[in-house]
Amino acid sequence: MEYYTIPAGPFEVNTYLVFSGGGNRKEGFILDPGGQAERIDSLIKKENIEPKFILNTHCHVDHVMMDNYFKGKYGLKIFANAGEEANLKNIKNSALYFGFDFEEEIKIDRYLVNGEIIRVGNMEIKTIFTPGHSPGSTSFLVDAKYLFSGDTIFQGTIGRTDLLGGSSADIIKSIKERLLPLGDEVIILPGHGEPSTIADEKKYNPYLI
Repeated sequence: MEYYTIPAGPFEVNTYLVFSGGGNRKEGFILDPGGQAERIDSLIKKENIEPKFILNTHCHVDHVMMDNYFKGKYGLKIFANAGEEANLKNIKNSALYFGFDFEEEIKIDRYLVNGEIIRVGNMEIKTIFTPGHSPGSTSFLVDAKYLFSGDTIFQGTIGRTDLLGGSSADIIKSIKERLLPLGDEVIILPGHGEPSTIADEKKYNPYLI
């Protein structure tokens, strides 16, 4: 697995372009496209990647702002948990709450469930349902090593739970029961900020000690 991290949009969402393969056959996906469309397009061209789908860890406006752009340009389907439909219905109001306009309608094309395995290129992606930051928050474990955690866990902290459908109890339960057992060596690639590891979060994250 190879990936690019592209901080994007007004909240510096970590958009990820993830791919595998070599030569003229690289396949991958775009995770939480929040902006920087031209840069991502240039990387897709540079690496000769065929993107297969869009993964959304959740559907807060900052994580889905470019979903429709990439869906239209590359003919991709949007994958997310069904619990995020409430956020999509509220997306215009959510954008206004954060001080900007967003008028697009975004449709989830495929609902993901906990434990589902998705394969693309040489990668195996495990879907892990991690509610708390939002009702349908989902983390993705690639090749049993790289955890795309969205806004569930960050370096030294956890996601906020004061937005629509958030739950402090649920987010702690999700992290402790579904993420920490994945193994100390797992690398955390969060929705904002710098990477971490399961080992470091067990040791240093004040919300988990």
